[in-house]
Amino acid sequence: MSPGDARKTAFLTGATGFVGSNLARELLAAGWRVLALQRAGSPAGKLEGQAVEPVPGDITDAASLQAGMPRDLDAVFHVAGSINMWSRGNAEQTRINVGGTANMVDAALAKGARAFVHTSTVSAYGRHPVPISEATVSNAGSSWINYEKSKWLAEEEVRRGARQGLRTVIINPCAIFGPGDTHGWAQFFFLLKDGKVKGIPPGRLTFNEVGEVARAHIAAVDRGRAGENYVLGGYETSFEEMLQTMAGLLGVELKAKVMPAPVLRLVGRINSMVAAVTGRPPEISHEMATMISLSMICASDRAERELGYRKVPLRQCLGDSLAWLREQKLI
Repeated sequence: MSPGDARKTAFLTGATGFVGSNLARELLAAGWRVLALQRAGSPAGKLEGQAVEPVPGDITDAASLQAGMPRDLDAVFHVAGSINMWSRGNAEQTRINVGGTANMVDAALAKGARAFVHTSTVSAYGRHPVPISEATVSNAGSSWINYEKSKWLAEEEVRRGARQGLRTVIINPCAIFGPGDTHGWAQFFFLLKDGKVKGIPPGRLTFNEVGEVARAHIAAVDRGRAGENYVLGGYETSFEEMLQTMAGLLGVELKAKVMPAPVLRLVGRINSMVAAVTGRPPEISHEMATMISLSMICASDRAERELGYRKVPLRQCLGDSLAWLREQKLI
């Protein structure tokens, strides 16, 4: 940053992904200078044409972070992570989610970053029969699902940084929809279009709109309480309602019925056993089947009060996501 440049400067990981690219755009719109960590050979992807400044490096390479992260940043936004849901990818997921976060925390401490905003997930609290809030005691540390466990362990690295003097805020979104999603929940649009939804998961979720998630990250820099978590929830819905709404927006008929949870989990277990033999990732793994069989409901009262977070109706979240896919000629 030049001596006369009064803009805030952000260092962003995961900038080419779904949430990260939306966060980059929101930061630029708010007048921030954005330095985006980019692995060697990684395409600009969703950041094509955006005024971000690429910084070579990788969160799993501590030396590259120490070399690439400048001093006295206004904020580090650590969005990058692995959402793997297959046991064969557990070791790599732990290396990325836990080791990568530890490296980012160490670099931010060494470089004197003024704030560290970490993108986690409500799954870092584990699974509970009642709505999840910031007061919920996590049981993810003992989970057999590595996504839950590794995201909780990543938060532990952030809390370590807080104890060492780093100003940290952790963001815990639920499921996210919106422009830029091609590999997450938007996959159901493709499955519905191709008539591949043969059964509906029995679970329930709350959904986030990606723009609101991004703006909550930015608000957390100055308005978030240091050392605290912020759960981002939305309107509660069932998978059946979600898929019926998506089918209606697509103009296709959904004939599938809700699958009993034990049946879905059995399908996931069999798929994972087959995948262990073939080496090909299962469409629905045992881990995934377990998670979408349950209710994952969360409350965002604190984020609404303190970060100005706003719930967006499901139909609007889905409509915006589908409109973007159509603009990109993906559907």
